Amino acid sequence: MGGDWYDAFLTPGGATTLVVGDVTGHDRTAAAVMAQLRNLLRGIAHSLDAPPAPVLTALDRAQQGLGVTTLVTAVLARVEQEPGTGARRLRWSNAGHPPPLIVRADGTPELLERPHDLLLGVDPDRLRTEHVVELHPGDTVLLYTDGLVEHRRSTLDDGLARLVAVGHELAGRPVEELCDALLTRMAPEHADDVALLALRVDPAG
Repeated sequence: MGGDWYDAFLTPGGATTLVVGDVTGHDRTAAAVMAQLRNLLRGIAHSLDAPPAPVLTALDRAQQGLGVTTLVTAVLARVEQEPGTGARRLRWSNAGHPPPLIVRADGTPELLERPHDLLLGVDPDRLRTEHVVELHPGDTVLLYTDGLVEHRRSTLDDGLARLVAVGHELAGRPVEELCDALLTRMAPEHADDVALLALRVDPAG
């Protein structure tokens, strides 16, 4: 029982929204707050149908207004499609969370390490930023919580480097098989909660 969560849904404008988050704590309180924030974020994202940064800002302000004082990390991302050309891009905002990983169609891994913003629950008036990368047919986007890469006997940098290496080794596998293999190789001891979300761009374009 803990505070890790994931979600994926379409907004009214047709963008695919992806989110992973982690509420501080490993108890019933963390699980209850997680459920509350997950549903709140889904409602805000669907109602605003806006880019990730203003959606996270709205969640942060709602969290403060509702008296939820727990600290939360999250990555909120949208897969957007360009009208006419069909080109896809990933737009995301990071509230103190481990960076997403893209495994390109040719197997090249790309850890999306960009400057991240404050955790949710610290300062709801602080400006939040966004980042954008192009997506191509066959690319796979991986969002995850820290239980996948943080272990007692290694540093976070070691865990991220291992994730990049394993992502490269497993490139091209079916998505469900990829997720199972990632969990087996990265978190075999199940010492911490792990949420893992994978999206593959249609290889047919």
